[in-house]
Amino acid sequence: MMLGNIQNKMAHMKNSIHPILFFILLTSFTGLLSAAPITLIATDDNIVNDSSTGTTYDHTSTQLYVKHANSSTRSAYVKFNLSTVIGSIDPSQGATLNLTFKELNGASSGNADETFTFAALENTGSPTNTNWTESTLKYSNRPTGNYIDLGSDYTWSYNAGNDTHSIAISDLTNYIQADNTITILLSGPKLNNTSNNPYWHSSESLTEAYRPSLVVVPEASTLGLLAVGMIAVIGASRRRKVTA
Repeated sequence: MMLGNIQNKMAHMKNSIHPILFFILLTSFTGLLSAAPITLIATDDNIVNDSSTGTTYDHTSTQLYVKHANSSTRSAYVKFNLSTVIGSIDPSQGATLNLTFKELNGASSGNADETFTFAALENTGSPTNTNWTESTLKYSNRPTGNYIDLGSDYTWSYNAGNDTHSIAISDLTNYIQADNTITILLSGPKLNNTSNNPYWHSSESLTEAYRPSLVVVPEASTLGLLAVGMIAVIGASRRRKVTA
């Protein structure tokens, strides 16, 4: 509806303002509607181990060791802060989560049912420790609550390396916490062989493209309102000149 109104106004303005001015306005308007997606790099990420509940692992590591073994389970938590963009996006439009599988040391084969799963922490149901930081995270103070499976598992391959896995999140609304952050839980497959050690790139990866990222798109309605305002101002100015 809003886009149609803007197009009608543009058609009317085309006949009432100088062609060069119209061209400049049209170019600006097109640029506004095609605003580039915004890529957010994870602000915090680290792993926890249920067999070592009081341990905080090295948060400066360039990799996240995620594995479900016989004696312990290592899971990774990844956090994104949306504070800088929260006012210009529509959470219901969703986003794309990008995580990059680094390698699986010591493996010579893999099974198709050995998959990694990804879940997002809901903001309902009284979640705890949502303000966690990578430098203090451990199993005993990990963020808890209702995690929703994002429905895009990753099946590893023993010879895979630097493989980016993209997950489409249809709606962010239920995952944005009170402090404008989103927490993602990365869980590993059951690997009984202790020599199979899977790693994902962390936010400290030396290669920026491999760091966990969340890609969001600016809200179209906000851009549309701005464009309408530009049209109205120029139209009013043109009418005053004509009637003077």
